Amino acid sequence: MTRKFEKHEALWAKLAANPEARLPVIVRFDMPALPDAASFASPAAADEAHTKAIRAAQDRILATAFPQGALSSASAAEKNLKRMDFSPMFGIVASADEIARLATDPNVTLIQEDRLSKPSLNESLPLIQMPAMYAAGATGNGHHVAVLDTGGRRSHQFLSSRINSEACYNTTGIQGSVSQCPGGASSSTATGSGEDCTASNIYGCGHGTHVAGTVAGYNTSPASGQPTSGVARDARLISINVFSRFPANSSSPCGAISGYTHCVLTFDTDQIRGLERVYALRNTYKIAAVNMSLGGGEVSAHCDNDARKPIIDQLKAARIATVIAAGNDGYDSAVGAPGCISSAVTVGSSTKWDFRSDFSNWGNLIDVVAPGSDIYSSYINGSANNYFSFSSGTSMASPHVAGAFAALRNAFPNATVDQIENALKSTGEGISSAGVVKPRINVNDARIVLGGGTPPPPPTGPANNHFVNRITVPLPAVGGTRTVTGSNVGGTAEGGEPIHAGKHSALNSVWWRYTPTASGPITIDTLGSNFDTVLAVYRGSSVGSLAEVASNDDADYYTIQSQVRFNATAGVEYQIAVAGYMNEAGNIRLSVHGGVAAAPANDNFVDRQNVNPPSRAGSRRTVAGSTVLATAERFEPYHAGWRNSRNSVWYRFTPQSTGRVTIDTRGSDFDTILAVYSRNSLRHLTEVASNNNTVGLGRQSRVSFRALAGRQYQIAITGYANRGGNLRLNITGGEPVRRSSALDNTAAADRVNGSSAPSQAVDGVSSNAAAQSVSPSAATLPLLQQGKPLRGAGDTNDIATGLKPAPTSSVDGVKLVSTIVASGTDGSLPDGGDESVAMLAVTNAGSRAARLTAVLSVVSADGVSIPVPAGLSICRTDASSGTCVGVKATSVVFDAEPDRVITFAAFASSREDVSALQSGHGVLQVRFRQGNDTIGTASLEIGGTHVIGSL
Repeated sequence: MTRKFEKHEALWAKLAANPEARLPVIVRFDMPALPDAASFASPAAADEAHTKAIRAAQDRILATAFPQGALSSASAAEKNLKRMDFSPMFGIVASADEIARLATDPNVTLIQEDRLSKPSLNESLPLIQMPAMYAAGATGNGHHVAVLDTGGRRSHQFLSSRINSEACYNTTGIQGSVSQCPGGASSSTATGSGEDCTASNIYGCGHGTHVAGTVAGYNTSPASGQPTSGVARDARLISINVFSRFPANSSSPCGAISGYTHCVLTFDTDQIRGLERVYALRNTYKIAAVNMSLGGGEVSAHCDNDARKPIIDQLKAARIATVIAAGNDGYDSAVGAPGCISSAVTVGSSTKWDFRSDFSNWGNLIDVVAPGSDIYSSYINGSANNYFSFSSGTSMASPHVAGAFAALRNAFPNATVDQIENALKSTGEGISSAGVVKPRINVNDARIVLGGGTPPPPPTGPANNHFVNRITVPLPAVGGTRTVTGSNVGGTAEGGEPIHAGKHSALNSVWWRYTPTASGPITIDTLGSNFDTVLAVYRGSSVGSLAEVASNDDADYYTIQSQVRFNATAGVEYQIAVAGYMNEAGNIRLSVHGGVAAAPANDNFVDRQNVNPPSRAGSRRTVAGSTVLATAERFEPYHAGWRNSRNSVWYRFTPQSTGRVTIDTRGSDFDTILAVYSRNSLRHLTEVASNNNTVGLGRQSRVSFRALAGRQYQIAITGYANRGGNLRLNITGGEPVRRSSALDNTAAADRVNGSSAPSQAVDGVSSNAAAQSVSPSAATLPLLQQGKPLRGAGDTNDIATGLKPAPTSSVDGVKLVSTIVASGTDGSLPDGGDESVAMLAVTNAGSRAARLTAVLSVVSADGVSIPVPAGLSICRTDASSGTCVGVKATSVVFDAEPDRVITFAAFASSREDVSALQSGHGVLQVRFRQGNDTIGTASLEIGGTHVIGSL
């Protein structure tokens, strides 16, 4: 007889402890012979015949064991008799003697304890590919999912249009149980019978509402942050309450639960009755699946003698999947019952970042996996109908799969349960734990496979997922912060990777690297990231040999992002890992502050440093600098053709005479590269000369080229392979043109003024203080005729061919320095038929640019202005060719930029044009004006002993 009892020793031990006790049991028998369903006029008639055959078998067994009125209504209620309609069994509360009598009946095959089970307590939908399913029209429309749970709150805004059918199967009087069905009945299919409990003192209320919302909730007007839908957003629900209420105390099945006076638990028999209700509705509704987020125990092998299997098998034959939560005890190789039933679809839980949830049962009995950590769905909160809450558990994972069955059934109405389950298994994302890999469902890929297609390959992880592919964080500006962005979605741990900040669940890391150029404190943080980060900084060159420098989970009590501070060493490469706490994933904002030394002042082209020409012929101009921390700019050329040498510093050089210029880097302490360019725009530079290494200078560079007076040359110095160091820049050539000895100092000035009065030397140019009638000093503009200086009557001395720059006055930061450029220089003379020409170069040595006007004028010997003869004119010229830029006139408007040489030419059409000036002893002048102020004058005296400038 004992062979008829499942776990008979435990069962008889309970009975022996209290002979008067009665236990709830399930009495099973063989399925009676059933007529062929096809022979009936309708499916309903076939079901009615099926139920009659089951009831007849039940009656025979009950009549034998309880001959005296056992089948009366009062006796049935006392014994808590639960008759099944489609399963060969019934439930009853019986004493030891009664159970023994039942066991002696040859029709009884097995007696099992009617055990109790408990509930297995926005971002998950994209993870399982539901948006793509919706786009394909697979929304669950026209199909139903039955939820066997604590019920569902149909007035909740997430469920108000979703629940089409309700039922309740509860138990009263067993171990303190009380039915929650309407009127305290044992069963009900009336409207409202599938309602969830709402009492705040009952542990487990709201569980069914949360599960139902995950399956097929729909929010017609979601507020900010609320979910828009469940998995099968257009499916409908059958809400079946199978949980009875129990007292929560030390002597009840609930045990004592802090803060609660009651809990809800479910008997196997009530679950079976609920499953049978689903089976009975199979011809009324298109039912895709049943969800059972409940269970208990530790089972490591299939439990196909479970009393729930027969009805689960019948549902499967009707193409209705029974989806069951695996349980939340964290077992590595076991699940709870009824998830151990082989014909059920058993579901484990994963995080939204594709790791096993730490609470989830695991092992070979798991069929598929779905998100079950931190699922946001409808919940109970008093009378509110718009309350949502986060919950975690395999209870939250299984409704994802039940909803997936409804969506896939929508696309493939004739697919079997096995076909859909196998498609979900074959296309899932593998999640490994405890040596077992199980598939997290990808619903749209399963749809493609069911349709005979091949799903696209999975997306790759982040570019910096692995240590070897870490991304360099550029240096911030001095005193600033460098922020980079990224993502660890799809990030994975690699072999040998350290445990970041001691968090074993922070495995989905991505990598950066940062090399400070200055030693000192550095701060790195992930503030602004949209998930709970874990941050770690290491030293080392391979993932398996890293030494931690600093790490952090939360920056402070109120912040879930991370921050570290440490003292860094210049030149050391630091490795930065960012992962998610509990393997969360999202968008990363990584900021680094500190560790930067200042770049050279002339790092950028626009900040190039001016280098003056040597002071005299044969001398050398030398400047010192550094390329340490120099950078390359956009559009910067490859200096001397070296692509790895662009981190340059810049200088500018404007020769004051035309001729050979030599530039070198002798005395620098690193391998230099030198390049010289013309033009004033970085984007449009034209190379003049360049060099890497020169014989006799070792690793230093030298260039030599013919330079034009007044032209600005740009000089770039960088290091080979972007090495940095201290540099010396040496320039020879381009010095000012000096006067002949016949016109030097006091003697020259005496001849100019016709006097032996003492002279004053101004920057190397003799001047008579009494003759400074217009400005403190000015340079001379000789008027040339047919390529030669004009002479006064009887004059036999040539005019000097050039003068050293002399400063004039300054106004508002503008300071002019002028230089004579006469015949015999390398600039060609303007053409155009003019017989006489003189050329003048002017440089603004002031601090800012200004718009000036060069005006040609004539002043008589007694200081009276004389009209300018028609044959005299000036123009602005191109410094390299001497040709006019623009028209010839008696005045020219130009912009004088700092350190930029601007050249002019004066013309006399014929000798006769100046004869009146010669006879009248007049002075030809070029006045430079800024607004109404004259800031410089270059003059030419006509008719004196010598023809030379008057200052």
